[in-house]
Parts: sequence; structure tokens; C-alpha cells
Amino acid sequence: MKKVLAMVLCIVMAAAFMVSCTSAPAPNTDPAAPADGTTETAAPAADASAAGDASGETGTAGAKDVKLALVLHALNSSFFAKIQEGAIQAGKDLGITVDVMAPPTPDNLTDQVNMIESCIAADYDGIATVTWDPDGFNDVIKKAQDAGITVVGTNQDSPDCGREAFVGQDSEDAGYQLGKYMFENVMKGEGKFIITTCAPTNTSLIDRTNGILRAKEEYPNIEYVDIVDIGSDLTEAVGVIENAYLAHPDVTAFIGVDVYSEAIGTFVESQGLQGKVYGGGFDLTEGTLAHIKNNAMQATVGQNPFLQGYYPIVEMYLNEVYGSQLLDINTGAFMVTAENVDSVEPE
Repeated sequence: MKKVLAMVLCIVMAAAFMVSCTSAPAPNTDPAAPADGTTETAAPAADASAAGDASGETGTAGAKDVKLALVLHALNSSFFAKIQEGAIQAGKDLGITVDVMAPPTPDNLTDQVNMIESCIAADYDGIATVTWDPDGFNDVIKKAQDAGITVVGTNQDSPDCGREAFVGQDSEDAGYQLGKYMFENVMKGEGKFIITTCAPTNTSLIDRTNGILRAKEEYPNIEYVDIVDIGSDLTEAVGVIENAYLAHPDVTAFIGVDVYSEAIGTFVESQGLQGKVYGGGFDLTEGTLAHIKNNAMQATVGQNPFLQGYYPIVEMYLNEVYGSQLLDINTGAFMVTAENVDSVEPE
């Protein structure tokens, strides 16, 4: 166990250093053990619609008593399942209890806050959560901290919510990188584009949008047309994108800011618009990678969801058991295009 802890601590320290120097990590998201470890599904925890529990067979004197929670805002896609997988694997590696949960309806603030409240009542030692609302988590985070519970943000950040550290992507910079690539390499400095989002008020998605618009300022012949809310149902999202295209038939690109960017490629392919309408977005789902391979999309940006589940658990454990400092960790922005897509695994 001591060897495992030493290795994990070194990984966290190294990751904090490396991601401060680069925003394009390799696509391998496995920090300590194979990412294909079996997820143990437990009965719903804290009234969760989906939960996982992991505990190892060995531990130090106090390790077995550590109980940590990851409260996600959704578990309705392979991307979020990858975050869950990371947290479960961390629990197994450390020999502690880790529960993962999410509301039955994605991005339901009330349900997510209630789950955090339940974790407080259940006396968890630490809670990691996705703080996607600008101020909706402030009170419950303060309540947790008043009860002596560590709170770490992951995946999406609201910097003023009171969380003690954040593990995830620099969203504004990632948006800028995607916009820069689309405007320079794909659209060749001219044309019109529409931004798609699944949650217009989501803090990280706003940051990505702002990054894309910052990149647009460098290209005077690129025109921003509109931003459309495509929701979180892929089938319905395709219809929303189609309607946006019918309203603006001269648009040359759709750029998404979330995992549901996959719908852009589905629309382009279904309408036979490859080479006429371009697509860019976020995350490395199987569908999005397939769209890049068939030229229905030209770029997508990964953010290492496995690490966004793994590192918060490791950080909270080390803080609880050894009093180590909590660190912000940037999990990077990995650009995937036709040039490297064949070497990238879905996540």
C-alpha cells in the first residue's frame, strides 16, 4: 500500500507540473492502472439514480475509514461514465470507499444539491462535484466545509463557489484552441459559423464559447451568426442543428462546446454535407471520432475525463490522511483531427 500511495502522490505532483506547461497531453488517460477496470455497481447512494462503489482489499490503519463521494451532474453518456470509472479505479487503488452518483435528469441543480446535502448528512470525508452553475452550489459547499468536509470541483468550474481545488480543463483556452484551428485550418479564414451548446448558462460552456469568440477576433472575414441550445438528447440535437441550418443556409461551420457536439457530425453526414459544412466540438466519444474519420467533423478536443474522476479522489484522500495540500490540476486540451484520429481511443 505504501508503494501505491507513493506512486499516486508522485503522479499527482507530476501531473500538476506537466499540465501547467502544456495543454495537449497524450490521449492515454490511465495514471496508475488500466482504465478498463470493472466498475462495481452498488445500490443507489444518497438517492442517486446511478452509483458505483469501490474499495480495495488492503489499506493503512486509517485508509479503510475514508469515505469519499463524487457527485456528477449527469451520467447519461460514455463521457460521464469515464469520469465515474476514474473515481472507482482511484478507490480501488487506494483501498477506500468511493461512491459515485448523479441526478436522474442531467443538469438538475436542485437534485444535485440535494445529493450533496445527503452526502453531508452521511458524513463523507470529502465530496467532489461538478460546479456548473455560477452560484447555485455556494451555500451547500459552505455547509459541507462547515461540517469539516473537503470539497473539490471537477470537470466544470465555478471559481467563486468555494471549492478548495479544481481538476479539469481550462475551458476558455480550450475554446480558443478549437476556434483557432477551425478558423485557420478548416475554414481558411473566411465563412460563417454557429455555436451549439447543451446548456447556455453552464459556466464552463460559457468559457469555451468566449474562447471561440476570442479566436474569431483574429479573423476579420469569419462571421459569427448565432448560438443555439441543442439540449442533451442527441436525436433532438440533430433536429435543432438542422433547423439552424435551414434558417442560415449560407453557414459553413457548426462549432460545439460540449459532448453533444457529436450531433453536428450526425447532421452533416445525414444530409451529405461533407466538404460543404464543417464541424468541430468537444470530447472523444465513439460517435464523434467516427465523424472525424468520415469527414463529417474536422476537429474535437479531449479533456481526459478518466483523470477528472481519478485525481479528485486521490487529492481528497491524501488531504484527509496526510494533510497534503489540495492542488488545481489542468487535465489539458487534446486536439483530435483526421491526422491523429486513428491513434485515439474513445472516452
